[in-house]
Amino acid sequence: MSGLDKIISKILADAQSRGELEIAAAKTDAELFLASEASLASAQAEKRITLAKVDAKAQTARNRSAAKLQTKRLLLQERNRIIDGVLADVRASVAALPDTEYFLMLERFICAHAQKESGTVILNKRDMSRLPAGFASSLSSELSTQLTVSETPGDFDAGCVLIYGEVEYNGTLDALISEKKDELRDLLNKELFSE
Repeated sequence: MSGLDKIISKILADAQSRGELEIAAAKTDAELFLASEASLASAQAEKRITLAKVDAKAQTARNRSAAKLQTKRLLLQERNRIIDGVLADVRASVAALPDTEYFLMLERFICAHAQKESGTVILNKRDMSRLPAGFASSLSSELSTQLTVSETPGDFDAGCVLIYGEVEYNGTLDALISEKKDELRDLLNKELFSE
């Protein structure tokens, strides 16, 4: 082998050796890069999975809360329907009371709201026609105040209106039922939505 061939052979061997070193370094760099990217991708995937789980839990909680609220609304609606039905039955039964019991009910209302001054009771047209004799005078002596029955009938189905000066007590059946209905509904609202 000639000197030139030796030099070329040496240059080729050095180039090959250097090329192999560079290829090995490039492989190492590529492996490090791939490992780093794989680790980064894995971390990103875990983060996305964690966020998805958090979002799913939050959505589930919102759905449960909405379902619970809807259930409460439906329960309240049904209870209100029941209350309305019961109060309608009460209204019908009060309207059908015998005269004696009906006027005892009016007496209890009047006695519960009596004042020290003179008062006036307003009845509807039907009740005025069936008013027991001495109703006002009996109440006046019981209450120790002057109580009169207005000659002008009120525009309501049942019950009475009691007036003492500027103060008026609405004892009509509709007013009393409305008051109780509101009380019952408020009570149900507190019970259902107290959580």
